Amino acid sequence: MASIFLLASACEGAPPTPGRLVAQLEAQPQILHHRSFAASAAKAQGPSDLQASHCSVDLYGDSILHGGYGGSFRLEEPPSTTLHRLRPRYQVTDHTVNGETATARAKVFERESRTGHFVVIAHGINDAAQNLPLEPALRAMIAVSRREGREVILTGLSRQLVPVPGRTYSDGAIRRVAADLRVPFADWDTVEYSRAEMADILHPAKSYSDRLVRRIVNVLDSLAPECAQ
Repeated sequence: MASIFLLASACEGAPPTPGRLVAQLEAQPQILHHRSFAASAAKAQGPSDLQASHCSVDLYGDSILHGGYGGSFRLEEPPSTTLHRLRPRYQVTDHTVNGETATARAKVFERESRTGHFVVIAHGINDAAQNLPLEPALRAMIAVSRREGREVILTGLSRQLVPVPGRTYSDGAIRRVAADLRVPFADWDTVEYSRAEMADILHPAKSYSDRLVRRIVNVLDSLAPECAQ
């Protein structure tokens, strides 16, 4: 499975060719971190069991939403923790995996256990790099989530300092799925960033990562204003 976990030092000098980039992507490790903030979220939400279940979100994605960078590092405050800090009423469960594709996750998605009212899906860049069929995977995960009574949020793709093969097409595919299925959309593609705000050539450093999280928070606030405290 390809990973967009790429050491910045591995590509110093001339920009990598698409083939070299993908080869380097595939060489990087994958690390699973699963984190739940159920206890602290429950304290913040008050006495309503209904509200407690409503103010909850499951996060799915690759290293961008995981907060990974540099091959084996993770932001000291990863995106899942940032989201909970910004909106402490939320129970946040982090299913993100470095290097994961939507294609791979979709194969096991229906068999997995979820607790969130909202499901954020932030896959796509690894599917793009491997030329995998992104749209069917997203549609399958959305269908499963809706059958479970959950509301899905899709993100676009964040920006990188080097071209990733298929990125533009895949970002468009995510937008198309969101429009076709009326899925709320957190537009990561339009979030501003600078070269200095990248942890490596592919992964956001803290300030850029926080702005990506805030795009998700903005969508959550519009869908559940009662949780936005």
